[in-house]
Amino acid sequence: MSSGVWGTLVKSENRTDEQLFRGIARNTNAMTALILRQLELAAVNTISDSLRQAKLRESNAERIEKLARNYREDTAELRRRYSLESEQSADLTISGSDAATVTAA
Repeated sequence: MSSGVWGTLVKSENRTDEQLFRGIARNTNAMTALILRQLELAAVNTISDSLRQAKLRESNAERIEKLARNYREDTAELRRRYSLESEQSADLTISGSDAATVTAA
């Protein structure tokens, strides 16, 4: 399943970390290929192909934006997960040190 299709069927918060990391890698690879294609299209300067190239550039730009959106959603979900884990860990550490302070007093 492509990352674009996967992203529309399953929201980031419902995927595992591994699925998110794989999606990020696929999106990065696909965006890189499309950007390189955009550069190739821009380098060709024949009038006969200009309309076709303009349509391809527009289509590629839309796909790049969709991939970038999926990338942002996946990375935001990973940041959210791991910031929650570190906050919970900090809360446990504070609770544990508070308990030790109370016991020592």
